[in-house]
Amino acid sequence: MKALRLERHWSQEQLAHLSGLNVRTIQRVEKGQKAGSETLKSLAAVFEISIEELNAVIGHESQVGDDELVVEDKDNSRYKQAQEKIKSKKYFYGLSGLLTLIFLLLMLPNYNGGENLAPLIVVFLSFATIIIGLAIHVFQPFGEEWEEDQITQLLARKNRKEHSDLDT
Repeated sequence: MKALRLERHWSQEQLAHLSGLNVRTIQRVEKGQKAGSETLKSLAAVFEISIEELNAVIGHESQVGDDELVVEDKDNSRYKQAQEKIKSKKYFYGLSGLLTLIFLLLMLPNYNGGENLAPLIVVFLSFATIIIGLAIHVFQPFGEEWEEDQITQLLARKNRKEHSDLDT
């Protein structure tokens, strides 16, 4: 049942409120203690599943334990992080395309043989700055992944050096 609750991002208090049960009852059911038929009916109604399906979930959780539920929750958060990263990349490409299109369609036709060169350069540099700033934010060239790669490379070099020192 904890997995169903976490899947919906509900706290125990929220589930208790929605089901009309006491928080302590929710805690007991999540710990695998026996639940009454009225409790199971309320919970099944809230989760919109049958009582048999709820009993199967509760039985599975009592066999699996909390450790695997935490792993599932972490996997779910990794999925959401990846989803957010994809959305930000999509936003980046869309905005970059839009700014490029604006520059090409609205600014370049106003070039007038060099008369408006200074404003064009200012607009171009402004757009480029926005795109570069957003690219750094989205792609994080010196983010956590880069740090982990650098640490791995440094440790690999030290290990090779130690092994070569031992061989001589």
